[in-house]
Amino acid sequence: MTTQSATSTDSAGVYRAIHWGFVALFGSGAVIHFVLALTTPQSYRPFADGALFDWVYHGWQNVFMAHPTLWALLLAVAELAIAVLLVKSPRAGYLAVIAFHLALMCFGWGFWLWSVPALCLALPAARHAFRASRQRASR
Repeated sequence: MTTQSATSTDSAGVYRAIHWGFVALFGSGAVIHFVLALTTPQSYRPFADGALFDWVYHGWQNVFMAHPTLWALLLAVAELAIAVLLVKSPRAGYLAVIAFHLALMCFGWGFWLWSVPALCLALPAARHAFRASRQRASR
């Protein structure tokens, strides 16, 4: 095996691990939001307290918290949909992962501590998924 093919195999394994990590993250997030929605929907109230924009804070309080069980269940469905997309259509799944984390960053600087590293993994993994998809299409 040449050095380049060994490196290619190693990086494919890394991207596969990142991919399944995101599937697990969003799948488990769906379960967590489902449980919270049904057991403690008011626990979502302080989520937007550190929002970077007033409209995010007020939207959260006036829209999400008006019916937190419903919105938390929809959040669970959205996270499950992202996990399924990652499995069935990685390109669309990674676009959803990136959009999710960019939106999450609007909720405050603390979320940047999570979202920036997640995006540092998602962006190269998305690029890998797009390239792999193009290579399969050209065969």
